[in-house]
Parts: sequence; C-alpha cells; structure tokens
Amino acid sequence: MNKPALTAPAFDANQAAWHQARWICGAAAALMVGALALPRISLFAQRPADHASVHLLLEMFAVVVSVMVASMAWHAAGRQGAGKPKLLLYGFTVVAGVDLFHAISFDGMPSLLSDAGTAKAIFFWLCGRTIEVVTVLLVAARLEPPGRRGVWLALAVLTIAVLFLVGTFRLDALPTIFVVGTGVTPFKARLEYVLLAANLAAGAWLFLRSRSEEQPRLIWLATACVVTGIGELAFTTYVATSDFLNLFGHLYKLLSYSLIYRAVFYSSVQEPYALLERAEQLLQKRNQELDAILKNVPVTIVQLDRELRLSYANPAYASQVGLGVVVCEGRSLFESMRPEWIPHVKPFIEQAMAGRRAEFDFEVISAAGHPENIWATIVPEHSQGPEVDGVLAIFKDNTERDRARRLLAESMHEISELKAALDAHAIVAVTDARGVITRVNDKFCTISKYPRGELVGSTHRLINSGHHPKSFFVDLWKTISSGQVWNGEICNRAKDGSLYWVHTTIVPFIGGQGLPVQYIAIRADITERKRAEQSAQRMALYDALTGLPNRRLMSDRLHQALAASARDGQHGALLLLDLDHFKQVNDSLGHDQGDEMLRQVARRLQASTRQIDTVARMGGDEFVIVLGDLSADAAVATALAGSIADKVRKAVNEPYQLNGMQVDSSPSIGMLIFRGDSLSEEELLKRADMALYQAKELGRDRKCFFDPAHQAQNLERIQLLHELKQALPNEQLRLHYQPVVESNGQVLGYEALLRWQHPGRGMVSPAEFIPLAEQSGLIFVIGKWVLEQACKQLAEWRGEPGMDALTLAVNVSARQFKDPQFVDCVEAALRDSGASPTLLWIELTESMLHSDIDETIAKMARLKRLGVRFSLDDFGTGYSSLSYLSRMPIDQLKIDRSFVRDITCNPNAASIASTIISLASSMNLDVIAEGVESAEQFNLLKQLGCQAFQGYFFGKPTAVLMRSVCAMK
Repeated sequence: MNKPALTAPAFDANQAAWHQARWICGAAAALMVGALALPRISLFAQRPADHASVHLLLEMFAVVVSVMVASMAWHAAGRQGAGKPKLLLYGFTVVAGVDLFHAISFDGMPSLLSDAGTAKAIFFWLCGRTIEVVTVLLVAARLEPPGRRGVWLALAVLTIAVLFLVGTFRLDALPTIFVVGTGVTPFKARLEYVLLAANLAAGAWLFLRSRSEEQPRLIWLATACVVTGIGELAFTTYVATSDFLNLFGHLYKLLSYSLIYRAVFYSSVQEPYALLERAEQLLQKRNQELDAILKNVPVTIVQLDRELRLSYANPAYASQVGLGVVVCEGRSLFESMRPEWIPHVKPFIEQAMAGRRAEFDFEVISAAGHPENIWATIVPEHSQGPEVDGVLAIFKDNTERDRARRLLAESMHEISELKAALDAHAIVAVTDARGVITRVNDKFCTISKYPRGELVGSTHRLINSGHHPKSFFVDLWKTISSGQVWNGEICNRAKDGSLYWVHTTIVPFIGGQGLPVQYIAIRADITERKRAEQSAQRMALYDALTGLPNRRLMSDRLHQALAASARDGQHGALLLLDLDHFKQVNDSLGHDQGDEMLRQVARRLQASTRQIDTVARMGGDEFVIVLGDLSADAAVATALAGSIADKVRKAVNEPYQLNGMQVDSSPSIGMLIFRGDSLSEEELLKRADMALYQAKELGRDRKCFFDPAHQAQNLERIQLLHELKQALPNEQLRLHYQPVVESNGQVLGYEALLRWQHPGRGMVSPAEFIPLAEQSGLIFVIGKWVLEQACKQLAEWRGEPGMDALTLAVNVSARQFKDPQFVDCVEAALRDSGASPTLLWIELTESMLHSDIDETIAKMARLKRLGVRFSLDDFGTGYSSLSYLSRMPIDQLKIDRSFVRDITCNPNAASIASTIISLASSMNLDVIAEGVESAEQFNLLKQLGCQAFQGYFFGKPTAVLMRSVCAMK
C-alpha cells in the first residue's frame, strides 16, 4: 500500500516532533547519569509522613492519564475494523488499576485488606510497568485482536482483580523484592533492567515506524518508551523509598505519561480536528480550482432554468456571443446564442426538457465563411423527483481536432509505411522502462533464432554473449536512462550458441514526467563485416604459420606488461628463444617440414607457459615469451622465470616426428628480468638478444640471464668493430715480419703478421681484432689487403741482393679460405705485384680439415699449380686425421709454441715434438718450430732433428727487416 504524501503542515509537525524527541531523550539520559553519580540522599528525613502524600500525587497523574487513554481507546474501538484500540483499552485499564493499588499500598498509606508496605507497592509497580511495555510492543507490532471491546474491558477488570488478590494475599509466595534497611534485591534490580531493555526496544521500533509512516503520535509514544526505560535505572539501587533516586524515577514516569497523553490526545483529538480543518481548506481550494477550471476550460458551458433562461454562463460562452458573463445571465438562450447554431440545438434542448439526455455534433459555416464542427452534450437537471428543473448544455469546437485527426491519419499511414520498411531491413525490438522486451519484429527472431514467445517478456540478457565487460552495459544504460540516444556495436549470442554482431541505435521515448517510458532498439547485422575486420586484424597481428602473436602484437603486449609491472610493483621476464641448427632441418628435410616443426614448437611453448603469458614468433626460428606478474621479490621472480624456461627447454627438446622421421632439436634461451623500469621495449629485446648470443657462445641448448658485464663487453666489441672498419681506409693496419731461420742462423724467410696501430688505443692485439674481423666479414677485405701487401714485399725483395730467395708466409683464416673468390684473389695479388708464387707460403690451421675437405684440397691444388706452398700452422693442437693429412698438398708442418715452451721441462712435450719431426720427415715435409725463446729450446730441437726455427730468440716481429739475423748462431 502506498504511503500518502504529507502536506506541508503535517511534514512540519513531524519534523518538529522529531526535533523535540531528540532533545527529550538526550536530556533524560544525561540527567539520569548525573543522578546515578550523586551520593544517597534522603528527601523526607525530617517529615517521613509527607513522602506518602507526594507519592500519591505523582501516581494519581499516571492513573488519570491511563484512564484517559483507556477511555479514548474505548470510543475508538467502537468503530468497525478497529483492532489496536482494544489493546490500548485492555493494557491501560490494567495499568490504571495496578498503579492505583501501587499508590494506596505505599508505606504510610491506610491498609486495604492487608497492611500497606514497600514490597506490596513494588509488586503493583512492576505489574503496571510490565503490562505497559507489553501493550506498547503489541501496538508497535500492529496486532489486531479479535472480540468486542466489552470483552477486553472485562478481561482488564479480571486481570486487575487477580493481581490485587496476589499482591494482597500471596505476596509471600513470590521472590523477595525489597528488604528494609538493605533496599531492593538483585532479583528486583534484574526485573528493572529487563523493563529497561523492553522499553528501549519498543521505543526503537516505534521510531523506525514513525520514519516510514511519518506520524507524530508514534514519535511521542516512542519517546515515552525511551524515557520510561531510562527512568527504570532509578529503581535498581535505592535503599529506602525516601531516597532521592526513588522520587527522581517517579518524575521520569510523570514525564513519560505526559508524552503518552500527548500521543493519544494528538491521535484522538488534535489530529481529527486538524484533518477536518485541512479537509475544509482542501474543499474550499477545490471549489476555487473548479471555478477557475470552468472559467478557463476551452468549452462553452451554460445552465438553463425551466424557462430556458441562462442561470449560469462561463466566460467562453460570453466571449462567443460578445457579451459579459453578468449580462448573459437571465437572458433567453436563443436570444443570446449564435443564429446558425439554433436550428441544430433547439430540438435537443426540447428533448432534454422532456427528460432525455442528448449528445451530438453538427457542422455550421461561421460568419467568416469557415466550416466549423461543434460537439454538444445536453443533460436534464433534476432537483427532487422526476421533474426537470433545468438543462446543462456543453458545447465544444472540434474543428481543430478534426483537422488534427485527418493529419494524424495521414501520419499514421506514413508511420505504417516506415514500420514496414524497418521490418523489411532492420532488426527491431521495443522494451519498457525496465528493459523488458515488449515487441520484436521477424528479423530479430531470425537472427537470434529465438521464437517471439521466448523473447517477449525477457530482457536482452537472454542474448548476452559475455563478450563485453559489465561496464559496457552500465555506460549504455546510463546514457539511455538519461534520455539520450545510444549508438554502438554489440556482440550477441543466438539460441544455438553462435555469435553475431549488430550495429545498434537505442532511442528512448520520454514520458510525461521527463523520464523514459520505453526504448526502441534498431539494429543492423554487421556480422560479416566484423568477421572480415577480425580476419584482417589477425593477419596484421598474428603469425600466419603458427597462429602466435607476431612482432607487432608482441611489442604491444610487452608494453602492457611493462605498464602493469610499473603499476603493481610486480617483476616480469622476457625470454628470447632460438632453435639450434634449425637451418639443417630446412636444408635436409625441406621448408615444408621446417614449417611443421615451427608449428609444433609453437604448440609446445604455449603448453609450457601460463595463460597470462604471451608467446610470439619474431620470425624464422626465433620466438619471444613475455612473462608477467611473477613476484614483487626479484629473487623469487628470477627463480620462477628460470623454472618456466627449464620447462620450455624440456618441452622443445622432445623429439619431433617429421615426415615419418624423428628429429631432435634444442633451444638456446636469452632471458632478463624487468620491473616497470625506464627501458624501452627495443632495449629489453636487445638485452635479451645479448643473453641469447651468450647462450649460443656457451655451447647452445641452455638458458642465460642477461649479464650487464657481458653487455659492456658487447658494447666494447661494437665500438672496436666500428673503429676496425675505419682502420684500413685510415692506413692504421701494418705488416710486421718475424724471421724464420735455419739451425746455422741463416734466414730462410719471414712470416707476415698483421698489426693495428690505433691512434688512441695504441697497438691493438690481433687476438682482439682478428676474431671481430672474421665474425663481421671484414676478414675478406683485410685478408685481401694482407695478401696484396705480402706480394708487393716479395716483389721488392726480388731486386735486392741476398733477398730475392727469401720466402714470405701469410696466415689465412678458415672463413677467408672458404671464400669462392679466394684463389682468384691470390692469383690477382701475384699477378699485379709480379711476385714469384714459389716464395709465397700460405699458412692454414687444422680447423680447415674438419669440414669441406674436398673443396679445401681442390683450392690448394689450384694454388699449388701456380707454385704457392702451404704450411699447416699450430700442428698437434687439433684433431687432424692422418688420412686427410696424407691427401692434402701440405709442404710444411709447424710445431705449436705450446709444445716448444715446455720441451725442456716436460718429457711429453719433447716426445710430441720428436713425433711431429719424425712424421714430417717420413712424409717428406719441412718442419718449423715456432715460439723458440731460449738457447736450451733451440739446442734440444736441433738434437731432435728440427731444421727451421721461429721465435723471439731470433727476433720479434717488426715493421723493419732485421738483416743481421743472418749472423746469429
């Protein structure tokens, strides 16, 4: 049932009652706290007999109020259907009776069947307070008791009689509640606390009801309960009835009953009078409003007496006939009516005078020549009996209405055509203000695959796909509920589970209160377009071969991971993975099988990582894994990332079945840990690549975390490589020569050794820049320059006495020797310089014997045909096969310096040197011992049969030839 709206005076009264109630409750609580803190005070120590009189006066006020409440309840219960007054009748009749017995049973009062006394008075007090709070609780619970009011009054009298008999004759059967000289017993104090709790509960309940029902009488009744409850505290600790607390508690009862009187008086007397006064005011206001309506209503109203004279005419009629209202009244209707109306109206006036009601319309031509349509209602008026006393006639000009009706009919035809067009091309649904579907067209049923019966009465949650977040629909509803049109794309789910996309426009229809009363949703099917967009997006963001995110999407995911890491303080990790020797799979099994292997790797990587991680393919056989939300602790995050990397390695290491063959592969993984730092995605990838490069350098099939020291080395290498590229154009490269001598000290030739004279670094060791040159490919340019310089040197020696027979050895790296243009390069250097090919020695390493042996032998054979000779450098340090050695056109073996260094102190080194010398002798090869640095080494090697020597003992590599070496012994 709806709560009636409060008028302004009622609202003000309710607010005032609330304000006063708060002050009363607060003051009552504060005063009680102060009273309880006072020491025991006896108010009637001088005149004890006065106490009974004061007590009687206080209690009689409560008795009178209770009798008034019961009396008002008696009259209210007489109305049909009034149930709650019966509770008040019963309860407060009992309370009046027991409070009266309490007053006359007080110590010092005359006896009634038994002597007055404190215990007897307290018994009736407790009975009265209990009946009072129970009555209030039942009223608050809106209990409707059955029966007549007389029965409840009789029951109240019976209850009073029973309680009187118990308090008078059976008091000794009850627990002791008061001991003279000691005061109230604990039992009595506990009862007072129960009454306190019950009254406060009743007060709270009534306060809550007053909030919802907004009735001041409930506020006063609730306040009375709270004051009564607080007052009960005064009766828990007094020692004698003359104590100040006892009298103070009776003052609370006096205040409480005053509030009860206020509540009952308001509901029984003041409120009805207030309602009557408001009703009269409302009636007067309604009459004024009715008069204003009659004066301003856009219809003509006239009232005729029995002689058809105007007894009332509203301003619309007076204006129509060109007269004032006062002038019109008293005139004959047909004297004042427009002449063109009279033939149409007169028959129905006569019919109304005969007692028959008439309603009709007619058309006339106005004085201005315009057609008019008039609607008329003529009603006979009766005062007493069937005789007609007059006529009420109402006329309304419907000319504009008929014109609007014709326009509306034309508009409805256009709307019908528009609706047919919408139904043919759009998906349409109409909902009420709560979003419940009320109408759908056939296309909605077709696309959703739901029958109309399942859609109507449901909400759009029925087709919710779960694709959009909850906030999407919250924003949608916020827009349309404010009266604005919403446009957007929505993904829905059909009854068969399939998804479809619609472009939706939702239009709200605004009602009279300015709020939407219904919504119309017009949709267009864009499923195919969305599929095309998704396909294009997938092509742009995903790898076509593996279905993994590509470099572009990976970069975006890495950016998101960095942002989340900075926001949440969690570490993440970046893993860069490369398949070891994948090129061999492509070369041996074909690219189709290589692609299949990459697809299998992609599936294994996804299975080995978490759902929140990103696995992407960078291209070729390179993959990236972005691990997010590892841990706020760096050590824990590192351990977890390492564990995931080990799991990935194990998965990738499993054999692959390709075209019926089992193929093994292993990954190298570069890793780094990040936590929302200032590094860009490019820098993170670069560092992961450095870690991957280190993993490959350490032997592949392993994981390596990024090492800043390694990065510094790489940066140094990059800088050194950059400077090396400028070394040759800037003429910083030099050839130094170290002599090769016979056992008698005669110089046989020299070995050309490359040196780099850096302007800032000084002399750079070949061990630093030669590997860089090989890795970067600069070795081809530098090697060509060395050959050309060596051949020029040989050509210069040809014209000098004693130098024309000297040989010159040049070191050639494996990569340089494998160059298809190497032989042509040597031929060109010899040809352009004019040097003798027989004096040019090319030193090779044993590493050339490990691969492409046939191609190596073929190139050596071509150069041998020119006269070029070959020396096998560092012999004995590798794993050369003697069969390969026998096939290669080698002219000379060089004993590695590691054996020469230990030859005087290590018998094994001496044995190896002796073996190499013997092997060379048996194969008719020359032998040179390099790294000779002492006379002891030189003499021992001579004893073993070595014929040629090279080392610091004979001379360091220098840019200037040492011709004096020839005199050494």
